[in-house]
Amino acid sequence: MQTQRGVTLIELLMAIAIIAIIASIGIPMYSGYVTTARMADARNELAAIRLAQEEFFLENNTYFGPVANDATGANIQAASNNLYTPSTQGYVNFSYSVAAGPCGDIANCYTLTATGKAGSPVAGSTETLTGP
Repeated sequence: MQTQRGVTLIELLMAIAIIAIIASIGIPMYSGYVTTARMADARNELAAIRLAQEEFFLENNTYFGPVANDATGANIQAASNNLYTPSTQGYVNFSYSVAAGPCGDIANCYTLTATGKAGSPVAGSTETLTGP
């Protein structure tokens, strides 16, 4: 009497179906985690810019800006008299802007905005901070 070895077609199809179900759940969840992490990078960078704004205000009695659509951090760094140092991670997927805040005068209030770069997983996403 011989024993059969191997798997049947039904067993193979069942294994493929289980893998497909797990992948259909896992891949969107992973994408959500990646987006959440990248948004956290933007919030961290905005917090660093906010800190530079407050240091600049203490030294100059005014806030720096406006700076529009800075994709590398060099323009914000120059505007802040090097009080702000951009991180490499924060500028991979976002560009940042400094504008007048709700009071309408950049000298007294500001709005910081992170905008997702085109072609990145967070394209079109924005994060905003206002101060003071």
